[in-house]
Amino acid sequence: MARYPLAIKIANVFVYIFLLGSNVYSGLFNRESENSPYGGKHLTYISPAPFVFGVWGLIHFLLGGFVIYQWFGDQDLVLDGINWHFVNITLLNTLWLALWHNDHLILSWIVILITTIPVSMIYAVIKRRDGNNINEIIWIRAPFSLYHAWILVIAFISTFAAFANDKKNDDSHPSLVVKIFVVIALLILAKLGTIGYLYKGKGDIAGSIVIAWYLYGVAVEQNDQVIHWTALVLAIISSIVILGSVIQKIRNRHSEESTPLIGGV
Repeated sequence: MARYPLAIKIANVFVYIFLLGSNVYSGLFNRESENSPYGGKHLTYISPAPFVFGVWGLIHFLLGGFVIYQWFGDQDLVLDGINWHFVNITLLNTLWLALWHNDHLILSWIVILITTIPVSMIYAVIKRRDGNNINEIIWIRAPFSLYHAWILVIAFISTFAAFANDKKNDDSHPSLVVKIFVVIALLILAKLGTIGYLYKGKGDIAGSIVIAWYLYGVAVEQNDQVIHWTALVLAIISSIVILGSVIQKIRNRHSEESTPLIGGV
């Protein structure tokens, strides 16, 4: 059992409220501000449409359930598995948001890369566990699978904002080099969303959906034909693969290979 278990749980509650407050302010009260990550100040050729950022609402809702469930759920998973990683994630995520707001794009890029480490550590912990507990599936597996995929998306956006932030408005056109790197990045994300999450991630449908959702958002947002159609085709392919995985899980259930539908998350 981890040291200071009560401190971990109390800290989880406070940092969750802190992160929630920061994102609510940025996403709602500051939505039209050019400083908001949801308002589009740092335009890139890999940025999705604003509606894509609505995934934060689902993540926050599920994480809210986590900070409640931690008091009653599997204490070994919460205290030894997740441990202080959730505190680290939320503080780093909030720091990224502040740096992004204040145009420190290189620093925000470094911070978001660091953030992927504790997120991936939690993700690895939940992937090693086999369990059909519905509460664990909903309040631990699902939110951290969504969070893992979303942080990776933010990391890609931050990379282009830091090093290829040359999109001035919606009518701008990318250089050939930028266009090539955008296509490569979209291919990497699509591969991660299918092979990475669905196959290596033990059927992580939640993470795959986040990537597909993002790809649709890029297709909607970007006017460049190469980027638009690349994102759209990859989104459709990802959706087909996800649907196939869902069908396979349903078949497995009927054959009593009880793998939870969203808990492969």
